[in-house]
Amino acid sequence: MNFCLIYKAKSFFVLALLTLCMPPLLESHPWGGLVIDQDGNIYFTFICPIDDDANHYACVWKITPNNEMIHVLRAQRSPSDIILSRNSIREIFAAERTGQNPHHNNTLWIIDHPKNQVLIPSTTAQNQFHIQSIAVNEEHEIYFTKDSNIFFRDSLNQITKIDTPDFERINLTAWGPDQQLYMMSGDDIYIYDGVDYKLLASNLKKRNPEDIPFSGANIFFDMIVDESKNVYLAYYGNREVIKISPDGSARTILKSEKPWSPHGIDIYNGEVYVLESTIGDGKWWKFWEEDQGIIPRVRKISTDGTVSTIYSFESR
Repeated sequence: MNFCLIYKAKSFFVLALLTLCMPPLLESHPWGGLVIDQDGNIYFTFICPIDDDANHYACVWKITPNNEMIHVLRAQRSPSDIILSRNSIREIFAAERTGQNPHHNNTLWIIDHPKNQVLIPSTTAQNQFHIQSIAVNEEHEIYFTKDSNIFFRDSLNQITKIDTPDFERINLTAWGPDQQLYMMSGDDIYIYDGVDYKLLASNLKKRNPEDIPFSGANIFFDMIVDESKNVYLAYYGNREVIKISPDGSARTILKSEKPWSPHGIDIYNGEVYVLESTIGDGKWWKFWEEDQGIIPRVRKISTDGTVSTIYSFESR
């Protein structure tokens, strides 16, 4: 079991489709992100089974090694987002954002430890905690980002703003070996060693993806770094998983067939796990049993390159 893999953060962001297709209240995109704990349990974020047409709650779901499905966390209010993170010992964290801009409430949970615990109580002070992207270490110290800025919150809850170059919005962060922080600014990946920033890869986003799920969806949802310093990206905007070598070269290792698109990724025992979902055909967003067009699945890329389905929702 690889306990020396990176600390990783699972992120997801507002999609243009929600602005186009839903009432102004429902501004969030409440799914995306996958992590695996030390026992091989898979956690992923997705919408809860729909309650009504006006309220949508983000949830965290757990798949046990024997494929039992368990609901472990529900956001406190609607609209909501949840992003997942784990550290090097595979503790699982859920960062929740509820409400509407500019008055978002941000909360950090540690889940299944043995029960959910609040590490950072709900706050609207975005310079104290913000869930654009997060990376957590074994001491529960946190890097979090807001727009193009990076903040460090220590175990005493003291906040330090980290000096950065002229970055674009930092949407993804992940810990790599040697305590280096990987970050995606725009469509460029940098490595931060605590002092300097090194550009690893640039111009990763296709300007006109051939396989974009819908207009406005050209985004990267998730990033992970393995112990050999390979970076893996869930590129929702072109339905693919990209592997970037330590020398900066990139190649596609998984292509999701329509209507699936990847938006969560983790590595466990050298195998890559990918969360995917579909997009429904209706004007209004229904989920799970309400709309068979918007459902999740989890697939695994084995060390020999074989792709298998771990979980796919089926109505009962």
